[in-house]
Amino acid sequence: MNMRYMIWNNKGGVGKTFLTYVIATEYAIKHPEKRVAVVDMCPQANVSEMLLGGNGTGEKNLAEYASNGKTIAGYIKERYARSRNSRLGTESGYYCHVVTKNPEMPRNLYLLPGDVDLDICSSLISYMGQAPEKQAWRNSRMLLDDVIGAFENEHRDTVVFIDCNPSFAVYTEMAVVAARELIIPCTADTASIRGILNVFRLIYGINAYHLLGIKQDVDDSFFTFSETASAQGLTSPKVRMIVLNKSRSLDAKATRAWQAHSQQIREIMAKIHTAYEDCFRDVEELIYDIKDGNTLATIANHCGLPISSMSQGEYDIYGCSTMANQTQIDAIQSQLDVLVASL
Repeated sequence: MNMRYMIWNNKGGVGKTFLTYVIATEYAIKHPEKRVAVVDMCPQANVSEMLLGGNGTGEKNLAEYASNGKTIAGYIKERYARSRNSRLGTESGYYCHVVTKNPEMPRNLYLLPGDVDLDICSSLISYMGQAPEKQAWRNSRMLLDDVIGAFENEHRDTVVFIDCNPSFAVYTEMAVVAARELIIPCTADTASIRGILNVFRLIYGINAYHLLGIKQDVDDSFFTFSETASAQGLTSPKVRMIVLNKSRSLDAKATRAWQAHSQQIREIMAKIHTAYEDCFRDVEELIYDIKDGNTLATIANHCGLPISSMSQGEYDIYGCSTMANQTQIDAIQSQLDVLVASL
């Protein structure tokens, strides 16, 4: 069965990219019979660099794909130039087989690389959406759906993870249209709560502040996407889970503060779920915890290693010895196992 997950929050610094990386790699390892793809919809393209080998190696490999136009931005540019309203027929050629560049990765993992030019492509997408043609807006927002759909057609059991940056740019709208389920990462703080509330405003056109007893007038522009998408017959992804990322386990004072904010997020989500049940996937568990990656995140970012491939010992990070602790590896791995098994 094919599935597409969008990982997004309207706030930076909540660990979206690292979460995408560890979920996708571990999912691919645990499901060798499936074809797994990561679609990098962030101009910084950090998840692409990590998958393609980490710092240095990954950057070099990504630059090669960018120079050949084999990135998401390259695809958008080609569609703009050649075929604005229909597939090119070469969509699968924009994906790379990750293991050919990074032998540490599972053989069933693929990547549609990110590109700094994605921000430039925003103007192309907007221009296409404003063209005096039937369903121009709809076609412009379905570019990502097209490139994912073509990839899925080659394999009957494909799972896609879409990494997004915090903004709600037109390329984020493309991810919303393409996705089937939404994973919302957050940290236990007030800013993350605002980010979650903005997710519901921007994607679903829901002002949930009133559920918290807060009277807040919302600019009509918050609802433009949801109203237009609905009018165009497009559906939004169902919320699959909230991931409380970077949970604390060492400092007692930080842990108490984290637990207080964590409880607040759980209570808020319970109210939103009750009031707007149609926005959610019917699942047994909605909220998951993932430990703070700390050193492991640094090692994964630099070396391009899945968490399950790490072991206690020293890793060289730019000439400095960095120690991976087995207790920390086991802690985050056990939580990842639970999360991935639920997908």
